[in-house]
Amino acid sequence: MGRFLRVLKQFAAFALSTMVIAGTFGASTAMADETEAFDSYPHPVVKSDGNLKIGFVSDKPEFESIQRILQQLRLECTHRGWDLVEVVYENEQDLRDKIQNLINQQVDAIVTFSLTNMDSKQDLVEQARSAGIGWYNTDTQVVDGVISNSAMPDGLAGAALMYHIGEVHNWQQGVAVLTKKSIQVHYERTDVMKAIAECYPGMSVLAEQDIAAVTYDELQAANDFAKTWVTQYGDQINGIITSTDYFGCPIAEALTQASVGDDVWVSGFDGGSQCWSYIRNNTPLQYSYAVPDELFIHNALEVIDDIQVQGMNPGDEGCAISHVGEIIYCEGVVIDRSNCPAVGTNIHEVFNYYGGDPEDEDAWYNWNDGDGAYVVSDYEAES
Repeated sequence: MGRFLRVLKQFAAFALSTMVIAGTFGASTAMADETEAFDSYPHPVVKSDGNLKIGFVSDKPEFESIQRILQQLRLECTHRGWDLVEVVYENEQDLRDKIQNLINQQVDAIVTFSLTNMDSKQDLVEQARSAGIGWYNTDTQVVDGVISNSAMPDGLAGAALMYHIGEVHNWQQGVAVLTKKSIQVHYERTDVMKAIAECYPGMSVLAEQDIAAVTYDELQAANDFAKTWVTQYGDQINGIITSTDYFGCPIAEALTQASVGDDVWVSGFDGGSQCWSYIRNNTPLQYSYAVPDELFIHNALEVIDDIQVQGMNPGDEGCAISHVGEIIYCEGVVIDRSNCPAVGTNIHEVFNYYGGDPEDEDAWYNWNDGDGAYVVSDYEAES
């Protein structure tokens, strides 16, 4: 009888261990199904507890778009309970070193803003994705392995701005163009503006300059080009098209120094306190296409939440993107002296709360963590 009981206990123990192993295997299989790869790389790490670490990569912290994005990024990471590692790079080698450092730190996701020449960074994307790190762009070219990009349809934005300027000036203008050929969104904007201008017999494109070709400070170069064009073309030049307000502001300064008044206008893209201060105070910078940077970063973080917290794959019901590498387009608004945002304006109001209800307390544009949302300030008073 004792031997029978011992055998029975051994059998029960064996059966129980088999059930545990099977249960563990089933759970592992279920987890693998939930995080099945959706492209040629492993599925980015999924942390259902939401405890993510995000690495954000950008240059030029003085660039107003980056200041706006950083403020929204910090706000949202705080709201979501995510850790944020901010990386600012000085040059291409520094960029590579710092992305490598993020990979070594085992961040969960890398978010970039407006990087140049993404083809040359393909190996970094591959390395990060192979390590289970998600890679998400904002306003940056998509290459293999980039899960999503949140950006503006820059060609459409350029067209909207050019048609607005053309109508104001009855399509009778001579213009010069300043762009940056190393960043896709820059020449998407200016190439379209230039092409539209050249369709009208009363318009003439007098000159174009790629600031990526200069070997000294970009802001000084922009200032120098403006002075050269005014001297060279005299009364023939009526406007200077730039790919960003970052170039437009020093050009406006150069024209003011040259005492051209309203004889030569300047246009740009991006928007923010500095640009709108220039427009509001009747400098030569008269036109700017306001870019919804806050929506860019919000969309990127929503994709990260879907992929790396909820464990979704692109194309799943409820996922913010339908396929890998999708560009989520966000449209902005043309700003001139007639509708320039006033000091104290909440940035989301500039974009009419993206078609949402401004009174919706739960809407992302009403989150108020950390320093809260970007508010238009008096740039001149700050300087």
